[in-house]
Amino acid sequence: MIGKAKTEAEQVAFFESVHARFRQGVANVSEVHRDYEIAGLTIRLSFAGPRLVASFTRALEHLEVGAVESPDATFCLWDSISTGVSMLPPPCDREAFSDRGDLWGFHSRRIKTAFHYHDYSVNLFDRDRRTGIYWVQNGDVLPYWTLASPLRTLFYWCLEQHGRQLVHAAAVGTEEGAVLVVGKGGLGKSSTALTCLEAGLDFIGDDYLVVANEPEPVAYSLYATAKVNPEDLARFPGLRSLVSQPVVPPGEKALLFLNSRFRPQIRRKMPIQAVAVPRVVDGEDSAFHPEAVPTVQQAATFTTMAQLPYAGDRTHEFFATLCDRLPAYRLELGRDKEKLAGTISGFLANGASHPSERIAALDPLSETPLVSVVIPVLNGERFVGDAVASILAQEYPALEIIIVDDGSTDGTEAAVRRLPCDVHFFKQGNFGPAAARNRGVRDAAGDFVAFLDVDDLWPANTLRTLVEELMHDPSLEVAHGYAQVMELDPASGNYEYRGNPKESFPHSIALGVYRKRVFDRVGLFDKTLTFGEDTDWFNRANENGVAMKRVDRVTLLVRRHDRNMTHEKTLVELNMLRVFKKAIDRKRTADGLA
Repeated sequence: MIGKAKTEAEQVAFFESVHARFRQGVANVSEVHRDYEIAGLTIRLSFAGPRLVASFTRALEHLEVGAVESPDATFCLWDSISTGVSMLPPPCDREAFSDRGDLWGFHSRRIKTAFHYHDYSVNLFDRDRRTGIYWVQNGDVLPYWTLASPLRTLFYWCLEQHGRQLVHAAAVGTEEGAVLVVGKGGLGKSSTALTCLEAGLDFIGDDYLVVANEPEPVAYSLYATAKVNPEDLARFPGLRSLVSQPVVPPGEKALLFLNSRFRPQIRRKMPIQAVAVPRVVDGEDSAFHPEAVPTVQQAATFTTMAQLPYAGDRTHEFFATLCDRLPAYRLELGRDKEKLAGTISGFLANGASHPSERIAALDPLSETPLVSVVIPVLNGERFVGDAVASILAQEYPALEIIIVDDGSTDGTEAAVRRLPCDVHFFKQGNFGPAAARNRGVRDAAGDFVAFLDVDDLWPANTLRTLVEELMHDPSLEVAHGYAQVMELDPASGNYEYRGNPKESFPHSIALGVYRKRVFDRVGLFDKTLTFGEDTDWFNRANENGVAMKRVDRVTLLVRRHDRNMTHEKTLVELNMLRVFKKAIDRKRTADGLA
């Protein structure tokens, strides 16, 4: 179990103690300053000694300015090897660390604290003092992606205060403006940006850049770097001289520093004319086609939020506003790369479509199979209305909602009868969520089945997206995504995003849509398990070779509060050991060892 949340006073005290260590490092070796103009702000990098200067300034040198009297923010950088000053022990248990960098229980609005495994660094930011801290043990062994996008976490926290957002995207364009190219790695963002850069177009960024929504959407340059798979360098022979290392280690990308050759084309800022998701197609020519707004918004949001510590509802709202104000497109990338820059230039010259001309919803499915949605309920009077509302908000035309009351003693039945739609309502004794889900599956009329716990929600367009995945690939039995945790803030009464979706509830049954026939193959849920029955089901599905696809989007909003069944439960109470033992027992039986 993760310990109690840290108070703001405790987090401030930890920040001050770490800052004192930085000051001791400065006293030991000297202080070096570099000032930069970033997204309209002046940010000072203050180094304890010279050891980290070259590593953390090369990607930013196109934005360096002369020394300013009073910067908008200061980042304090130090390492233990060169300064002789060690970092304090972690202020929390190991289990509070997340892959994204968040520390569970560190929810201060003033102090941000993160630990990154990828470079073994500690990052802190005091919003009131406009002061950040970056520590690393040894500055000589930093990974290439830290050199490509240094201090990404601190920039995110600092710029967010000023209405700016770090975005995982590329941006290129002309004097007319820029196209913001969004989506996960491997879709073609970098190749698009570098192709356009070599062709003479203007460049804002390849991997991470800064965006502001007000007064109009604008992209700001942050890093003058690019990362390319070594095998793709053959397509850019003119860029080989910019690669930072003579031999790219296996499994890494080639890091290019662009400033020396392309400085005149690297713009500090450009107005954004459109947002586009790239897609490689089997054809010669590249082209822009209108795309659904939710598709583009999800592409822009998912990777950014998965990588930036404490990215939550504010980040999500930023992207919703951005994508609402800009035309949404799919950029189909053909084989003839020489024509790509011309396609983008022509698109910008002709003017991107006005937002009113966009398609505002996902393309209709050629078929709309019936989906049966099963909601198990135990004393869910206060939640059932919201859960059903999030299902209806999917605007999916073929729905069956099944609510199974698992022995409620509150006003759940009355709340169900007040719902603004017809539902199938079943009552049973308190046999547990597994038995309730089994009842729903058995009574489901649809060929597709989905599940939603009564206190959770579905994001917009979740159902249609997952059904489309199953319809496009008849071999798939399960399509599911990721869960975003939302924790109740007792002070405000609002739910706030917590943690990285890629780490939260990976085996929640409510993440996906299932072909009903898969339950004949895998079986129903183990009703002897009060908790962990969904993990047990996925274990059995994997053992049976069920074809599953996880899409890169949040498909479930998990609301954490004091009424959750799992609230303050230990691993033993959550049946994790029993679930593990069941999997081992099945393997022993299959191997003839039982």
